[in-house]
Amino acid sequence: MKKYRAIAILSAVALVNAIYLSYKAYYFRYVDPLGLTSFCDFSKVNSCSEVLRHPLSNVFGIPFPWVALAVYPVLLGLAWYGYKHQSYLQAKILVVLSFLGVCFNGFIIYREIFFIKAFCLLCFICTLIIVTIFVLSLKLVRESKDAPVESQV
Repeated sequence: MKKYRAIAILSAVALVNAIYLSYKAYYFRYVDPLGLTSFCDFSKVNSCSEVLRHPLSNVFGIPFPWVALAVYPVLLGLAWYGYKHQSYLQAKILVVLSFLGVCFNGFIIYREIFFIKAFCLLCFICTLIIVTIFVLSLKLVRESKDAPVESQV
């Protein structure tokens, strides 16, 4: 059940990251497209601001951090509920949602590298977090498959 706790902590960290990136995306989109830089702007190529300003940072017209802002509270809630109730149903749901998150983040990183020609360090951190959540949730599901066999022995 420590895996649920780790998933909850990772989801909380990713949520803070998503809040920061969502604020920046909102600011660039509605307040001042050229103003306000980010602390992770190291160059024109390694710049969260360059990525967030680019039209391809939107998916169906929605800035991608806003998607993360919606998903990570759900992951956090599932992890918390699974931890409190010792339930593996949440692990199965976490596998599906985190797999979709891995695919989505892979798509965003692909766009950054090949089309936007800029790289967001915070997006990469978010990708590492969702991959870790996916691996942990897979381990939780594996434990749930092994648990009935162990209890029969």
